Amino acid sequence: MSRHITLQAHLTSAELEARYRAAKEPNERTWWQMLWLVSHGRTGREVAAVTGYSPYWIGQIAKRYNEQGPDNPAPRARVSRARVYRLPDRLGHG
Repeated sequence: MSRHITLQAHLTSAELEARYRAAKEPNERTWWQMLWLVSHGRTGREVAAVTGYSPYWIGQIAKRYNEQGPDNPAPRARVSRARVYRLPDRLGHG
């Protein structure tokens, strides 16, 4: 049996829907859709079936929304730790 996700009352279901419908960026739109569906009592598995995201990820979006409010439910961008390689000044050309 799937566990229900509970949201803090930062926004009403209608306000969540309005943000979902108004979002221009695809990921942001999906995050608002998740929260809107959860506000209607949908389980993580039910929301996952609609959005294609995992129930765990949906829970993480809801957790961030509950803790930080509606200003930014999106996950923080991760900083890349990729190495930067520098080419030698001369590549062996005469």
